[in-house]
Amino acid sequence: MAKRKWSFEEVNEYRREHNQYFLYYNDDDANFLVPKANGLGRTNNWAHPASWIIILAVIMLMVYHAFFK
Repeated sequence: MAKRKWSFEEVNEYRREHNQYFLYYNDDDANFLVPKANGLGRTNNWAHPASWIIILAVIMLMVYHAFFK
C-alpha cells in the first residue's frame, strides 16, 4: 500500500489516539512537515527519511564548525 499525505484533521486524530504530542512518528503519513500539536508552526514527521537526513546534516555542520574552523 502506498503512503499518502494525511490531512490536518487526520494528523490530530492520530496524535490523540497514540498520545503523540511531543514527537510525531507515523509510518503511514507521507508528509515531511506536519502542523504542531500546540501553537503555530510545523514539525517533522520522524518516520520520513528526509527528517533524519536533515538532522544529520545539521549535526555534521555543527561538529565541523566546532572542531575545524
